[in-house]
Amino acid sequence: MKVVFSGTLLRFVDYSKEVDVEATTLPECIEQLVLKFPGLGPVLLDGRSQVRETHQLFLNGEQLERAPTAAHPAQLGERDTLFIMTAIAGG
Repeated sequence: MKVVFSGTLLRFVDYSKEVDVEATTLPECIEQLVLKFPGLGPVLLDGRSQVRETHQLFLNGEQLERAPTAAHPAQLGERDTLFIMTAIAGG
């Protein structure tokens, strides 16, 4: 599957806007990303290994609910795209 990053997260993934990951579930995808880019883990995940609330996840263009990552039931395929975006503070 493809994972697309934007904004400040790019510096933690070697400025790769798109990354291919072999994963069949969302938790596995996140785990593979953190293994591939160790510096991403502390920025993307909180102390409970959940995606921080400052990041929004979109699977194939649809925003995922703020639920624990491990509980997300979706089966992912190689044609799926996960977008990870970071909220920007300010006005």
